[in-house]
Amino acid sequence: MAISMEDIKTLREKTSAGMALCKEALEATKGDMAKAIEYINERSDVVSRLRDLTGAKIGLCKIAFEEAGKDFEKAVALIKERGWDNPVGQSEEGSAEGVLDVYLHGVDRKLFAAVEVTCKTDFVAKNDQFRTFVHELALQVAAAKPKYVSKESINEDEVKKMKELFEREAKDESKPDNILEKIVEGKLSKFYTENCLMEQKWFKDESKTIRNLFDEAVQKLGEPLVVRRIMYWELGK
Repeated sequence: MAISMEDIKTLREKTSAGMALCKEALEATKGDMAKAIEYINERSDVVSRLRDLTGAKIGLCKIAFEEAGKDFEKAVALIKERGWDNPVGQSEEGSAEGVLDVYLHGVDRKLFAAVEVTCKTDFVAKNDQFRTFVHELALQVAAAKPKYVSKESINEDEVKKMKELFEREAKDESKPDNILEKIVEGKLSKFYTENCLMEQKWFKDESKTIRNLFDEAVQKLGEPLVVRRIMYWELGK
């Protein structure tokens, strides 16, 4: 049966899964939305999708998913209802505390990187673990030069333009129409990995992403953190 784009979008909204996986799930289940959700949950990390969508801590995402009877939409609603959501990189009321950290590279001091991370309490702002984490972010910015805090922080219009560009590139390379979506999703994923701080691999240990470090810091410190701004500046560039 033909799968409509509206069905794919609806499934994406219900699961936060990629367009290609949503289409695959609907085709495999002959358009049955409930079975398609089960299909996706069996093949992708539900907790990670909940975290990416809401910004809630991993542990809280697990709790919400279980308490919601393993219903993704209900879990999202439960997270928001309890105030556990905390989208990375977005401002948050009450986040009046935090620190700035800067890094000047080498003896020639020709590269400057800075980050701003906020938290809820003065206690955490003065915590050595928190400050060490923020300094690691500054080092990462200097090493990998991300353009954005996270993929969620990129303007929707910009993402749309990138998708259109990637699709044109794929068509110019004579790629089959039936795999265009997967190619676009793959290129977009690569773009996020290269240009978004939270999606980048940690330059000190590539088995971890910066988002992994962020989640670990939140777990250790016990309160929401927000990466508000990043910047790097090279002499003459």
